[in-house]
Amino acid sequence: MFENISYKKKFIALLILMVILAFTAYKRSYSMAIDAAKLLEESKQKLAKVNNSQQHITSLKSEVEYLDKLIGKEVANPDIVQQEILNTFTEINTNTPLVKLEEVHKSSDEYFNVYTNRLILTGNFGDLLKTTYNYEKEFDFSRVVSLQFYIEKEPRTRRKRLFEQIIFQNYEKIR
Repeated sequence: MFENISYKKKFIALLILMVILAFTAYKRSYSMAIDAAKLLEESKQKLAKVNNSQQHITSLKSEVEYLDKLIGKEVANPDIVQQEILNTFTEINTNTPLVKLEEVHKSSDEYFNVYTNRLILTGNFGDLLKTTYNYEKEFDFSRVVSLQFYIEKEPRTRRKRLFEQIIFQNYEKIR
């Protein structure tokens, strides 16, 4: 039956049959294997992300703790911070009289509310420095962001008095 067909036509028919079989094999087996290999690679990448997420969460928690230490605890009411400034001042045993604690100044942007407290003290330089040091080390409701020493002359006695202005700031994230 195939004896009457030339070798050239047999070769062309064989090539066409090979192409059809290769296409069928690709559709039935190879494409599924390639899709499975792609899915396996994607799954490995997702698994690596999930495994790294726990480390990422731990590092984020440590960063939040560091920032809390740096900028002060998050307090719901800024008046509590002002009260804590006064409580800490009474606990510090130095001879620095309190001149003034101004009202809380609030400013905000789209992410944070910033509360600023201004404390003015008077006394000698050593006592003022000790007070500032105690606020810097022990007070964790707010952070000391500015410190200024200045001298004023009293008009009646014409004596010079040393004053210290401490500015505290704490932040509240807008939810």
